Amino acid sequence: MSLRAREAEIRSGLLPLLATPGVRRGIEVLSRDRFFLAFFLVSVSQGEGLGAAAVGIIGHEEVAQRIRDIRRQREEEASHEARTLSAARRHFPEYFVDGRYRFTESLQGRPYYLAVLEANRSRLEALGRYSLLNPYLTTSFGYEVMVLLLYQAVAGAVAGAATLPEALRQEISSLLHAILDEEETHLGIVAQHDGLLATDRSGLSSAAVAALRALELLGVEDYAFSAELAVRQLQSMMERLGEPAAYRAAIEAGRTGGH
Repeated sequence: MSLRAREAEIRSGLLPLLATPGVRRGIEVLSRDRFFLAFFLVSVSQGEGLGAAAVGIIGHEEVAQRIRDIRRQREEEASHEARTLSAARRHFPEYFVDGRYRFTESLQGRPYYLAVLEANRSRLEALGRYSLLNPYLTTSFGYEVMVLLLYQAVAGAVAGAATLPEALRQEISSLLHAILDEEETHLGIVAQHDGLLATDRSGLSSAAVAALRALELLGVEDYAFSAELAVRQLQSMMERLGEPAAYRAAIEAGRTGGH
């Protein structure tokens, strides 16, 4: 079965991981607490910034230039980075000093993205399917699946959080839905994968051709692995919110594992 045919199946199959009592509790805490909502938004900003810059890990400009819709994708992710950080600064100024988030060293966006990337890289190397391109595509796919599942859940929870001002709830929920709309309408990793396989290789460097040959080795299982890894990593992070006092103390002390 093709990756395109299984994309929706992969996503729906991972929904139960975000429906566990621990994750539901974590999302509830996140959506009702100013401290954790600010932490979430700034972590999202950090993660989106890494997503926008990640195309640089491909290493072959010839290949990167042939990824369909890549410019729009990078522009959208850079916009998400700026918009989520701006919303956090505007609504939660008590957690910023001179425009800088007070607990930057504890943010989870960067360590989360790099953990998924490194796990994908290690697995592909062990299976003989590694190239600079392949971890980028699989990690990006996993990240997009995670975003679609998490942002939908958080947007709904924030919209119903009566403990927060209505204007704040509406803006944050609308912002997350706007990001989701953009994620749903840009071309997506599966189409980019297929487009690269169909690339005319005449005139390409030997390194670029080798990257495309390595891409031929990727299968549905590689993308499914990345998506499950990304969501399970998220599941663990959300469950930490089930003990908000301990997690807040860890964030304030810089003991979350963030960098």
